Amino acid sequence: MNGDSQVILAAHEVGKSFGSLRAVDGVSMSVTRDEVFGLAGPNGAGKSTLFNLLTGIPIRPDSGKVIFDGHEIQNRSPRWIAKAGLKRTFQTEAVFESLSVLENVRIGSAYGGAGKARRWAPARCREALDAVELGGDPNRPADGLSLIDRKRLMIAGALVSGPSVLLLDEPAAGLDPADQDALIRLLAGVRGTGVTMVIIEHVLSVLEALADRMAVLDSGRIIVTGRPAEVLSDPRVVEAYLGPGAAR
Repeated sequence: MNGDSQVILAAHEVGKSFGSLRAVDGVSMSVTRDEVFGLAGPNGAGKSTLFNLLTGIPIRPDSGKVIFDGHEIQNRSPRWIAKAGLKRTFQTEAVFESLSVLENVRIGSAYGGAGKARRWAPARCREALDAVELGGDPNRPADGLSLIDRKRLMIAGALVSGPSVLLLDEPAAGLDPADQDALIRLLAGVRGTGVTMVIIEHVLSVLEALADRMAVLDSGRIIVTGRPAEVLSDPRVVEAYLGPGAAR
């Protein structure tokens, strides 16, 4: 186990099998406070499954340990983990379309907030909406939001309870280049508030712009970790994406 006091989230030989499929195979990684850490890899590499194991939503590891802020959490409930300050988003921009933007964020505050959430929820919700640039009309219906604004709303719902670490699962999926740039600016602003982030992303330009370090998974294993420019030029990464011999 890494004894570095700056490490806020770590996986130690974490594994998960589904029948004969080893979806996550002995993954070890660490994320330091205030860092943006990227996760990339081809489809089916195990990235989202790893997020599931780190947060307990909806599954736990078969083996290994997850350490968050000095505590083992692999056997804790997802609600306990969220209240402790580890929050996540999902690939699908799920919103409650019959509710307002503000009401959607209040649901996030109720799930992830510490005991007295109801007293601070209205102010915190508006702060979260302002942080993602959705504060102009918090009472507008969520069903009319564009894709980028749905992503903003999902991030606001994760931010409202004041997480120390935020896991983002493919936040740039489906966005055009202009909206990708807007997302990069948004996440850079979130980082500026002191939130540590781990980002799964297929849009590698997002990781190049934001990540301090990144890892690439292939077949459930981390094959390389380092700075984005080094990782993305590594022959093992080229072969993982394009197939054997592609890096020659």
